[in-house]
Amino acid sequence: MKNVCVVFDLDGTLADTVADIANSVNLTRREYGLDPLPLSQVVSYTGDGARKLLERSFADHPIDLDEGVGRMVRHYYENPVVATKLYPGVREGLATLKKAGWKLAVVTNKPGEVARLILRHLGVEHFLNDVIGGSDGFPLKPDPATLLHLLEKYKADPARSWVLGDNHTDIHAAANAGMKSAFAAWGFGFLDGAVCDVRVESFEYFTHLLLEENT
Repeated sequence: MKNVCVVFDLDGTLADTVADIANSVNLTRREYGLDPLPLSQVVSYTGDGARKLLERSFADHPIDLDEGVGRMVRHYYENPVVATKLYPGVREGLATLKKAGWKLAVVTNKPGEVARLILRHLGVEHFLNDVIGGSDGFPLKPDPATLLHLLEKYKADPARSWVLGDNHTDIHAAANAGMKSAFAAWGFGFLDGAVCDVRVESFEYFTHLLLEENT
């Protein structure tokens, strides 16, 4: 299929990563002699990249963020898929969309090297044309720079291309790039007032939506 692409968020969209994210945060907190945070609290801090996650997670004990992020990323890189798993229908959906000719990419605010490692471990990296993370030289979502780069690279029509994500940062990024947006209702992010084109309850439904739209 020519001139169309779909860009996926990773955390809360393709994979349930929250337990391993929280583990990396709490291992870092332990190194500073602090108690672990509840899973729900760490979830509320996600969505804006590793630096913001760590800043929020250390509000009770401010630290050098550059040093702390380095420690947290190391812990995450060492333990990326202990509890992480794909959401239902993701593997099959990616394979179907790839076969149908869609250009597929992941754009995430988590460090790119960790994102690629996770997708490789989960066995779906080969379905994706690109995986771009927050450490790969682009500004974080909701800035549209990464999406605009991919649209140009694929020569894709933004009005016919999609972003699927579970956070307001994904929805705002899509709007800023002139792309359609779908909110992944199964994730752990928040719309927080952002307006999506469609709310989808399963990855399988999103796959069918794209196939039907382009038949």
